[in-house]
Amino acid sequence: MSIKTVSRAVRGDGPVKEATRVRILAEADRLGFQVNDIAAGLRRKDRSMATVGVTLGDFTNPFFAPMLRGIHSVAAQHGHLVLSGDAQNDGELEHRVIRQFFAHRVAGLIVAPIGADLGYLAEEASYGAAIVFVDSPPPALGGLLDAVTTTNEQTTFEGVRMLLDRGHRRIGYLGHPRSGSGALERWRGYQRALESAGIPLDMQIVRDGLVTDAEATTAADAMLTAPDAPTAVFTDNNRLCTGLLLSDAYERQPIDLLSFDDFPLAPRFGVSVIDSNPYEVGRVGAQLLFERLADRAQPAQRAVVPARLVVRGRG
Repeated sequence: MSIKTVSRAVRGDGPVKEATRVRILAEADRLGFQVNDIAAGLRRKDRSMATVGVTLGDFTNPFFAPMLRGIHSVAAQHGHLVLSGDAQNDGELEHRVIRQFFAHRVAGLIVAPIGADLGYLAEEASYGAAIVFVDSPPPALGGLLDAVTTTNEQTTFEGVRMLLDRGHRRIGYLGHPRSGSGALERWRGYQRALESAGIPLDMQIVRDGLVTDAEATTAADAMLTAPDAPTAVFTDNNRLCTGLLLSDAYERQPIDLLSFDDFPLAPRFGVSVIDSNPYEVGRVGAQLLFERLADRAQPAQRAVVPARLVVRGRG
C-alpha cells in the first residue's frame, strides 16, 4: 500500500476504495496517528494551512457569537479549522492579531474590523491573500476587497420612522465611532428619517464615538437628565443600548428605545431592535472567502444581508 493512498485515506481528499479506507483509518486510530497540518502546509505549493483566521471586535459582545457559528458552518464543509482572535475594541491589538494569522499562513482571513487604519490589508490582498470584511468594511477598502454588510442605512431609516410614527419628535442618538461603513450608514439613516419628517438635527441629543457600555451609561445619564431631553433614543449597536439600560436616568424614567442588533435582554425591556442576522453575515462571508480561495483573480464581491426591524416597546 503506497504512502499516497494512506495520505488520501486519512485526509479524505482523494479516490480510495472504501474497504481500504476503513482498514487504514482503523490502523491510524490504533496507532494514535494525527495529521500534522503545519507540516502539510509546508509541503503544499501555496504553503498555506487548512485554517481560516477570524478577527472579531469584541468577544464579550453577543453579536459576534452567531457570526462565528455562521463562519464555522461553511469552513467545516470545506474541511478547514477556524482560528479566532479577539481585538478587544483595540485597533493596535487587531493589527497584531492579523499579522499573527498571516505569520501562521492561514488560508484566508475574515475580519469584522474595528481599527481606523486597515489600508495594509489592501497590500496583503495584492500579494494574493484572501481577505473578506464582515459587518462594517472600512469605507476606503469596501470596493477593493470582498465584503459582507447589511442594510444599515435603510433599516435604520425604517426604525427611526417607526419612532416618529409613534409620535416622538425628539429622538436621541448614541453611536460608536464612525470609522467603519456600518456606523456611517446608520448615522445617515437616522439623519434621513428626521429630514423626511421635517425635524432638524439637534446635536444636543447626539452622543457618538462611544465604545463601551460604561461610556454609553455616562452619555445616557447626561442626555436623559438634560433640559428638553429626548423621549426616545436610537443606539447604533447593542452594547451601547445595554449601557443605556444600566443608566440611573433610564431607571427613573424609561423611554422608547431602538437598538441596532438584537441582544438577549431586549425583549425583557421592550426594546425594538434591528436584527442584522449576524449568523447569515458570517456564513455569507465565509462563502465569499472560499470563492476567493478558488479564484483569486475574480473582482471584489460585495454581498448585502437584509436586516429586519423587530418592533417592541411602549408605542
